[in-house]
Amino acid sequence: MPTDKGRAAVAEMKDIFEASPLVIAAEYNGVDVAGMSGLRQELRSKGARFKIVKNTFARIAADEAGRSELKEVMGGPIGFVVTDGDPAAAAKAFVNYTIDKDLPINIMGGMLDSVVLTADRVKDLAKLPSKDQLIAKMLGSMNSPITGLVMVMNGPVRALATVLQRHVDNQQSGEAA
Repeated sequence: MPTDKGRAAVAEMKDIFEASPLVIAAEYNGVDVAGMSGLRQELRSKGARFKIVKNTFARIAADEAGRSELKEVMGGPIGFVVTDGDPAAAAKAFVNYTIDKDLPINIMGGMLDSVVLTADRVKDLAKLPSKDQLIAKMLGSMNSPITGLVMVMNGPVRALATVLQRHVDNQQSGEAA
């Protein structure tokens, strides 16, 4: 019979699995306290977190949340990177921090919405630009044709102004001579 603490852990993980668009499972064997604290701080700054729970509880929670595919990557001491925000930013923060700090973390796999991700796909997700960067690129590409149109429409007016200015300059140089 599970304890109240165990039931609470399962319920918490079930809620996390249901709410988070991104779940990354990773082995964290050999990571010291300083490394883990730094990782958690980096993830928090990107709206994500690293959650460690017993595999038994995580398996039950995955079944209850309708994400039973996650059970395939649960082996050994693992933790989960979860986010409520931008999945690409969370994956990027996790992968880049582990590489930069040379942490012995092994990505087992994950899930983006209902799509199962391998470790390589998680790393590919980390290479994608964040949502804000994609929006900025889209707005820039939308703005470019408008800027071009304005330049074309201003061309005749600018040409007329140039001709008139040269005419005035010629008039002044003729009077000076």
